[in-house]
Amino acid sequence: MRIGLSLVALLAVMAVAAVAAAQRSGQAANLRDLGEAPELRNNVFLNTDAPLRLADLRGQVVLIKFWTYDCINCIRSMPYVQGWHETYADEGLVVIGNHYPEFAYERDLNNVEAALGRLNINFPVAQDNSRATWAAYNQRFWPTVYLIDKAGQIRYKHIGEGQYPQTEAAIQALLAEDYTPTVVTKEPASERLFVQATEPLNVRTGPGTNHRRVATVSTNAVFVVLGEQDGWYEIEFDGEGGHYLSGEYTDVAAW
Repeated sequence: MRIGLSLVALLAVMAVAAVAAAQRSGQAANLRDLGEAPELRNNVFLNTDAPLRLADLRGQVVLIKFWTYDCINCIRSMPYVQGWHETYADEGLVVIGNHYPEFAYERDLNNVEAALGRLNINFPVAQDNSRATWAAYNQRFWPTVYLIDKAGQIRYKHIGEGQYPQTEAAIQALLAEDYTPTVVTKEPASERLFVQATEPLNVRTGPGTNHRRVATVSTNAVFVVLGEQDGWYEIEFDGEGGHYLSGEYTDVAAW
């Protein structure tokens, strides 16, 4: 048993050292790309003046903690998350709590607000009573931590308590990664362009078929074009940008 524990401890130290080495070098962290992070879908937030969206946080590292306030595992792990918020916020880390209730009384916003005070939590927390974000991430367990890189990709996930040194090392490595923002040229309001689908089209979250499909538009549907990138049009969809249609199957005209 002692040998097994020693081996586990050694492997943990080696993992932390490897990630820390990437952090020191300023190169890409040795963390697997787990795919594009689903957008946050909640409109009720505590500890912030307005709802947060990942699309507005490009260039920053985002930590999302899925939790509920009466979960003992969540309570025991929360001081570490609060500590990372305090330590790394000025370096570009954004910590967001997603509070998905297990019990009916945890749905009460006043109860959640009181719990934040008891636990000394001052980072933004979304109240996810409708399980919109929980479902988008295919969540099953409290607590779960995700780390999202500066380009909006999930690079790290941990379920349950523990693994705090590894998580902090991953935060450091992602903060040290270089990031070049994607620039989409948007037309002035006076020269707005419109796109018309010539057949049913998939709406995606980014320019390319590797990005997640979020909807399908019907033939002849017309949308405002915000810009063009790599042969894809960024369009207004449901009143928001950040949605893309392939230019291969569309006709563009100025109106």
